Amino acid sequence: MTRGKEGGATMRIGFIGLGDIGLPMAMRLHECGHNVMVWNRTASRSQGLPGRGVAVAGSAADLAEDCDIVCLCLLNAEAVEAVVFGPTGIAQAKGAPRLVIDHSTISPRTTRSLAEKLEALTGTAWLDAPVSGGPAGARAGTLAVMAGGRAEDFELAAPLLHSLGRPTHVGILGMGDTAKACNQVIGFTIAAAIAEGLACACAAGLSPVDLAEVMIGGLGDSVALAEYRRATAAGESGSIKGIIDAYVDLINGHVRPEYVGKLDILHKDIGIAREIAGDLAPRLQLLEQVEAMAGKLNYQ
Repeated sequence: MTRGKEGGATMRIGFIGLGDIGLPMAMRLHECGHNVMVWNRTASRSQGLPGRGVAVAGSAADLAEDCDIVCLCLLNAEAVEAVVFGPTGIAQAKGAPRLVIDHSTISPRTTRSLAEKLEALTGTAWLDAPVSGGPAGARAGTLAVMAGGRAEDFELAAPLLHSLGRPTHVGILGMGDTAKACNQVIGFTIAAAIAEGLACACAAGLSPVDLAEVMIGGLGDSVALAEYRRATAAGESGSIKGIIDAYVDLINGHVRPEYVGKLDILHKDIGIAREIAGDLAPRLQLLEQVEAMAGKLNYQ
């Protein structure tokens, strides 16, 4: 095993979860000079990476055995638990990594439970460090990284987190997930507001593309609207553009088949925010309206 900071040795970074954001994150780490190994549950996602200088492990356990830090970027809590504690998961490695950094968006309560279990079994520490900024931010290394956990673990992770974007240590374990949930409350509400503005423009005969362009620099502009402009110009349909377009269709009373599934992530992340709010008792009224509108698509 190639181990860490001491003696000037280069830490080996494992990355599990090569989805739309995970893959460019892993490649960003590689391009910044980190020693990266990857593994993905769907093996086809890692095809071609050895030719680009990125090692591919045979299992999560194999990767964990050969890495100092293992990063996760997975769909949901069930996927995280399976990758960490499954039959060939991280906890089964013969040599445990020093740190797991979970970039997935999951519940703070679940994070604390999984982290406590892993540390008890292997001694491996855990940072919850979800990100915001989408695939474009992952490629450019401009992600907002919200990290919860011990200060010493954040310091160990800092070099690789700075390669991904702007990391901030927001507090104890679970606070990274809390910050991301709050980010999603704001982001989904902004996306719904953008969609209402675009739908209003369409109804009045104003091109939504023109509206998005004329708003540059105005008080109604936002990072979300900038990404909508970029994705529209590039002919892309995923990420925030897919959510906004799905909202516009809902406002106009119809849903195109290609938008099916676009709001799955919304339902998951709203559930996390509702769990946090339920623990603390504030009523998230705008989020409730967004959830009600999205619920018309019946994506559960």
